Amino acid sequence: MESKPADTLEGSGFASAADALAWLVALGADEITLDQPVDRFAESAKAAAPAPRPAPAFQPAPPPPAPAAPAIPMGEAAGLNSIAEIAQALNFFEAHPLRKNAMKLSFFEGPEQARVLVISDHPRKEEDRHGLVFAEKSRLLLTNMLAAIGLRLEDVALMNLIPWRPLGGAAPKPAELNPVLPFAKRAIELVRPSVILAFSALPGQHLANGDASILRQRGRWMQVAGIPMLATLHPEELLKFPQHKRLAWRDLLAFKEKLP
Repeated sequence: MESKPADTLEGSGFASAADALAWLVALGADEITLDQPVDRFAESAKAAAPAPRPAPAFQPAPPPPAPAAPAIPMGEAAGLNSIAEIAQALNFFEAHPLRKNAMKLSFFEGPEQARVLVISDHPRKEEDRHGLVFAEKSRLLLTNMLAAIGLRLEDVALMNLIPWRPLGGAAPKPAELNPVLPFAKRAIELVRPSVILAFSALPGQHLANGDASILRQRGRWMQVAGIPMLATLHPEELLKFPQHKRLAWRDLLAFKEKLP
């Protein structure tokens, strides 16, 4: 005989079918029996597997960087055949530590070949602004100094040993000076002066092994590639210390005697 639900509960200890169902749920039997067994391990592995990432949106490749201006090797100065080529090479000397902060290149003025070459150490603030070797009050004083020994400013060649102004007008560092020396030496070869007049100690110190002090270096003849050179005080120095003009006048008279 087929048993009835009431008969099934008899002897089970449950007062009702609801109590039996609650007991089964408590044991974890929360699903009815299916026709096919369920592989819970496969379901767990499937749930743990990461979802595939969406394909990234298309992004165009960045444009290639613009080519940098070529750095100028020190030895390349020997292959430059004019003052214009030297100036152009210096304009492309991106790696020089002073170039990026300078307003203008202050390298050379005057005829490319001259019997007198005047060399200054580096541009001051006024020269940096105008792109000149000498500017404003210093230029006026230089013009008068040259005129006193029979020279005209437009007849002499003017050059800065360092073509950019050092930061704050400080004394140039070796890393600022050494890379430009080959260009200055090449310019002297191209100008082919008979005599050189240097202002401040820096040109004589680094072109002719002169003393680091202009007061000890001045008045002494030196040689640069066989060319006689005399150093004296810079016009800016004379404007600050007029009492030194008598020293500069002595140097100018000695320089005049050497003029061809």
